Formats: sequence, C-alpha cells, structure tokens
Amino acid sequence: MKDIVKKVVSYLSERGFHINFLREDLVRAEQGQLKVSTWFSEKDYLDWYDPLNLIDEFQLNDTNALIIVAPRAYTIADEVLHSIERARYWYDLFINVKVYSVDVTVLDKALEEAVNSILTNFIDLTANIVQTEGTCPRCKGTLYVVYANTFFSRILKCQVLEKIYRCPNCGLKIHRIEDRYRCLR
Repeated sequence: MKDIVKKVVSYLSERGFHINFLREDLVRAEQGQLKVSTWFSEKDYLDWYDPLNLIDEFQLNDTNALIIVAPRAYTIADEVLHSIERARYWYDLFINVKVYSVDVTVLDKALEEAVNSILTNFIDLTANIVQTEGTCPRCKGTLYVVYANTFFSRILKCQVLEKIYRCPNCGLKIHRIEDRYRCLR
C-alpha cells in the first residue's frame, strides 16, 4: 500500500495540491480553499458503526471531498455515504462532503477522473484565473476560463493543458483537456 500512497501523493502534487500527511492511511491535499482527503484502505468494509467516529477519524467537518483508494472502493464509498446519512438522522448533523471511489486496479485512470471531477465540482474554491473565453453554449452569455493547469495525463500519456470554463449566468461548468490530439498521434 505504501507504493500506492506515494503514487497518489506524487500525482496530487503534480496537479497543484499541497500535501499534508495526517496518518499513514490518510492524506489531506489542499489547493486554494479546496480541501480533499484521501483515505487508503486495505479493507473492503468500515470499522465504525457510529457515524461520529467516521466523521472525527477523517475530519469530514473540514473536508470538501473524500477520495477512497481501495481494492473495492465502491463498496466502501457506499458505506461511508450511508454512515453520513445516519449522522443526519441520528444526530441531526449535516456533513457536506462528496465521496469519490478509486479502485487500485485502475488507479491512474480512476484517480485522474476523480481529480478532474473534484476540480470541476469545486471550481469556486480553487479558481486561479478569470479570463473571457467566448459564448456559453447553453445560454449564449459570456463564458469564462476560471482554472488552467498543465499536467501529465495518465490517461492520454502526455503533457496536457487543462481548463475549466464557467458561465455565471446559467452555472454551466465545462472541464476541457486541450492539445489532446497531439498526444494521441
């Protein structure tokens, strides 16, 4: 599991996140105001029955997204989401965190897709530029580039320019990878 932790931490650093190791199996990555926790589990079940233990263990009160990296990550993600719902019913405690699953058998692809989704969903917390970029395809308002980053895509196997577009009128968000045709040739 240590090799997987190193690989994930390296990838998150490359994507512009600042890394804090909270425990051997839990890493906090921050970019702007966005806080992402990554939990590396060798088990395919949760050890906690009480949702307050889960919330405290992963500091979910202070996290926007939780990435679960495990052999059966989808099963654990379902249990985590169920536990968060239990916290709402049992303790009237609302935890606003999105949960992403990354299966270790397809680590590179699943991790890249999870990070792309997190950046798009939480673009207001991590926007790094504001630049006019044409017309919104939905409402014909002004479309803005609000995030740009260059990184090595594990899916396309080359250096790419990532941009996230946002329309303030209708709320449309578009995640786009540019220069990809040069990669595929």
